[in-house]
Amino acid sequence: MWRTFAAHERKPTEFLDDALTRVEFDRSLRARADATLVAEAASEPLVAEAMRTPQTPPHHAEGPFLDDHLRLALQTLYAVFDGALRLVGIEEFARLKGFGGEVEEIEETIKENAALYETFVLCHDVAKWPLVYFDAPEGSRGRSEGFVEAPRAHRDDAGSAERAKARSAFLKLYDAFVAQRKGLSRTEAQTEFYLTYGIEAHYAGHGRAFHAPAYRALLERVASRRSLPPRDIDLLETLIAHHLDPLDDFASPNPSVVLRYHAIAAKHGYDADDFIDLLQGCLFLDTVCGSRRQTVGATQHEADSLVNFLRSEHDFAPWRRAEKERYREELRKRERNAGFRAVGLDGVALMNLLGMDPGPAFGETLRHIHEAVVAGEPLPRFGKKIDAELEKRIAGYFGQTFQKGD
Repeated sequence: MWRTFAAHERKPTEFLDDALTRVEFDRSLRARADATLVAEAASEPLVAEAMRTPQTPPHHAEGPFLDDHLRLALQTLYAVFDGALRLVGIEEFARLKGFGGEVEEIEETIKENAALYETFVLCHDVAKWPLVYFDAPEGSRGRSEGFVEAPRAHRDDAGSAERAKARSAFLKLYDAFVAQRKGLSRTEAQTEFYLTYGIEAHYAGHGRAFHAPAYRALLERVASRRSLPPRDIDLLETLIAHHLDPLDDFASPNPSVVLRYHAIAAKHGYDADDFIDLLQGCLFLDTVCGSRRQTVGATQHEADSLVNFLRSEHDFAPWRRAEKERYREELRKRERNAGFRAVGLDGVALMNLLGMDPGPAFGETLRHIHEAVVAGEPLPRFGKKIDAELEKRIAGYFGQTFQKGD
């Protein structure tokens, strides 16, 4: 949903890779994510099984198995919810001039729907386990080991036995490889294995596969443990089914394809703006942060798909932005006035403090005070006692504002 971003002094930013390295190696965040994964795996065999799904570069260089992907996505979710990771503080988003409000909207959406997103992370890739298949280029060691996709095998139910056989062979080969390299970290071992064998894992159709009854039942159980209402469960099934679509749709800016997401929302009875906001949050956690790409000589996180989604959404209907800006500005004004009233910076309280009567002179003084507070500029002076009381009230205003994360 389009909105403007309150003007403030530009704070220092950090690049996406630096921010996510900080999140990944935060012990408390990792312990929290591990606890969630362990608990869910103990309750749900489908989740426990899925966590052992192999994953490979170039698209998943964050670790050799699906649990590495889920852990990193959960750590990111908890970091955003706790305020340890601010999207507006990530350089790749901060440099999007005029898009600060949209970036902040994603962050707020994640915070407001933390239980929904935790359920999404735990469930969105469970169908990868039965669907994983492998391929390796001609002339590679992986091809010589028999890792080559049979034509259409990944699209045919009859290929499930072959996929299971290949999965077992991959796990056996990988475990033997790692056993001979005890000093390597998980990501180092994953990279060396990939460079040695050239085998790539793929999971065609795993998003749409989530419509199967077994996965819907899993979703209901995981969601119920987080007290999500039935409507959120239906919404999650739709989000999971379509969570991969933005990767192809927004490989580059593509405004016209945004209409497709409006159509999906309309089909299921969702508000289009809300659906897009939630899907962008899924894209951020799953692809931007939970996945790390293998590039020449390095691994990195990529924000391109989300950036292109934001640009496309704006360009799809730029005339709607002014309308949404006015609406958001009115909401911010109401919140600001409520904050002023709570600490005695509203008109009535200031009239009593300053000993002034209603009228143009007081109106002008009130405007100057409020503008100075919002902009962080010097206040008008009224004498030592009144100035001290004003400073006290302003400190209270900013104290409650910071508690809300503004």
